[in-house]
Amino acid sequence: MKINQKFLKSILEPLKQTSASASKAIMEVYNSESYDTEIKADGSPVTEADNRANDIIIRSLKEITPDIPIISEETFHSEDQNPKGPYWLVDPLDGTKGFINKDGNFTVNIALIDNAMPIFGIIEAPATGKIWSGSFFQRPVRRFRFGALFFFIGPLALFVSNIFGPISFLIFLILFLFTPWFIQHKSYGPHSVTKEMIDGKLLYKDGPLRLVMSKNHQTEIDRKFLDFLTSKDIAYTLVEKGSSLKLCALADNEADIYPRFGPTSEWDIAAGHAILIKNGGRVCQMTSGEHLAYTKEESILNPAFVGFRNTYLKDRYLGLISEFYKKLV
Repeated sequence: MKINQKFLKSILEPLKQTSASASKAIMEVYNSESYDTEIKADGSPVTEADNRANDIIIRSLKEITPDIPIISEETFHSEDQNPKGPYWLVDPLDGTKGFINKDGNFTVNIALIDNAMPIFGIIEAPATGKIWSGSFFQRPVRRFRFGALFFFIGPLALFVSNIFGPISFLIFLILFLFTPWFIQHKSYGPHSVTKEMIDGKLLYKDGPLRLVMSKNHQTEIDRKFLDFLTSKDIAYTLVEKGSSLKLCALADNEADIYPRFGPTSEWDIAAGHAILIKNGGRVCQMTSGEHLAYTKEESILNPAFVGFRNTYLKDRYLGLISEFYKKLV
């Protein structure tokens, strides 16, 4: 089976219906007076809502793509860890603690993995009904290389000059220089921008770094990291989110960086990872700086990682964050 944007577009609506059906089942349990809760072997809770949503998603995915295998948190076995070819990776209720606490910070996560990377993801927040989706094939074009740009537009600019005269040539050249800069700035520019009057001039500078962190899982390492940023004179503000809503906050430009030092599983972040890629972001391993990989042979668990809203932020802060983490380990 060939996985491309045309194929993903053809199944997007059925997948949205699937996530909506799972969300409806989750909210029925959420709004009930009582429901069953169990503790799994790893110490994490699982509720009636997890199981009902899982059944709906598994049944639906088998109907939509009968030839693509499925790995779900609620039915996972270690022997299922490395399927050949593309496979669905599902967390039917990400953020069960948020569900139990009734704070609305939980999601339905469905991702498609191929060649050890998330190539598609869809997330729904049942409490609000908001849906995010995106694929690797929709990612923005990487930063413009001006040498390559001149290689292509140089001959075209000369042609315009010969036909319409030197003034047209100058207008053409200015537009072609300004447009890539504008697109690059919009896609890869800095985080929140502040304005300040200095010596009668209006200057723009980067605002506080917006860090998104777990609403229910902040650790001592998280607090040490914040102290580390302070020691480096890096101003920051905190955005608290639960579940995959942290990665969605990056995709929505509500936050800039998501550092995760604690344990997560591949199904926790795969869908959000794909959506972030679509919006120009990155998820990197803290120690190596490499892209976070999936379908690992050794474990379904992720190493410590950091998500960035765009590559500007990755290039600027990844080394600093890796420096902090390597001192810990």
